[in-house]
Amino acid sequence: MFLVNYSSSSESEDEKSKEVDNSTIINELPKTQTNRILLPQASSLLGKHKLKSNDDDVTDDPSKHDGRIRSFKHERGNWATYVCIPVETNILEDIQDICLSHLEENFNFKTSSEMHISLTKTIVLQYHFIESFVETLKTALQSVESFTASLNNIKVYTNAERTRTFLALKVDDLYYEKMLNILHKVDKVMKDFKLATFYEDPSFHISILWCTGDNVSLVEALVPTIMESLMERLPLHLKFDKIYCKSGFKEYNFKLK
Repeated sequence: MFLVNYSSSSESEDEKSKEVDNSTIINELPKTQTNRILLPQASSLLGKHKLKSNDDDVTDDPSKHDGRIRSFKHERGNWATYVCIPVETNILEDIQDICLSHLEENFNFKTSSEMHISLTKTIVLQYHFIESFVETLKTALQSVESFTASLNNIKVYTNAERTRTFLALKVDDLYYEKMLNILHKVDKVMKDFKLATFYEDPSFHISILWCTGDNVSLVEALVPTIMESLMERLPLHLKFDKIYCKSGFKEYNFKLK
């Protein structure tokens, strides 16, 4: 089962240029035989600085983010964006610890620090479209009512590139239509902005642990044992009362009715 792969995007700050006293410079400029003023070279004003041909390029270094690989190249003005239903992390900490105790001996699993139910893939949104995208999304979600759903099963997923494996709690099928109704509203907004929509056969879930590499078959073999350890803690009931959107460092929350 494929899972949306999250990546990050950032905007670099422009260096502040030094103020130059033009009157002083002009008085010191040499003149040609025709009395034309010679303009100063850039290096005399800014200092010696070797310009790079690809100053905006960002080199992906997986070691800086736990081995995760960027799913698309960073480009200035393009912001990684996704929409989801947020989940309080502390509610699932005990379940995370129990699952991790069954996996840490053979796999390098890590706990998910930000837990949610994905409603989009991670897409690229140009900066000047962010505000209109958010307003359109807000309007589309105005009629959605909050509800409480149950989660009673553990499932294993991988991202589309098969570079990460996830252990997740799956939303019970009883609430599939409610989740699908929200997804269709979000998908419509994505289509309006000519962005990629979610998977055709979605599986709504909360990823609670992850590791690098494709270890789906190996982890699936341990799921029955993990489920036995979680019998006293499942089903878990969670209230879904808001939708969250993140674009670069900008964050938006939409309260449901």
